[in-house]
Amino acid sequence: MKPTVYLMLGLPGSGKTTFSKKLQQDLNIPRLSLDEEYSKLGGDLASPKWSTDTEAEANESIRHQMKEIIERGNSVILDFCPWKKEDRHKYREYIKSIGAVDYVYYLDVPSEELKRRLEVRNNSSSNDTHIVTADMLDAFTTRFDPPYEEEFELVTT
Repeated sequence: MKPTVYLMLGLPGSGKTTFSKKLQQDLNIPRLSLDEEYSKLGGDLASPKWSTDTEAEANESIRHQMKEIIERGNSVILDFCPWKKEDRHKYREYIKSIGAVDYVYYLDVPSEELKRRLEVRNNSSSNDTHIVTADMLDAFTTRFDPPYEEEFELVTT
């Protein structure tokens, strides 16, 4: 049986991290987070400004770690999934090229609930999550391609 890469697809505040941490406990496999890797590389999660250079470096690091995990025959959870259909397709092709299969969880949450969750998260004392304002969420929504039915086996939560 091939290793599986579990991908979390959804906008900020949809519950990707909460769900992926639960899945990590249930499956007892590694979890890789773009936000956590971004922070390790010096990105400031407390700032609403996001460095695309640091994001690219974080993505490359995660791809390298994921490949090593898969080469050892283990599955892994990615606490993110590319937002654009074309990027998801390329990422999923990469996963297949390193000998794994992918499984995508789509966390589809209404906009008003996302804004409520993000307001709570932004006002928490935690510094391990990226600040996302309501205006940023609105902008992100325009750059997010929801999955289409034939794209993959859709698991909604």
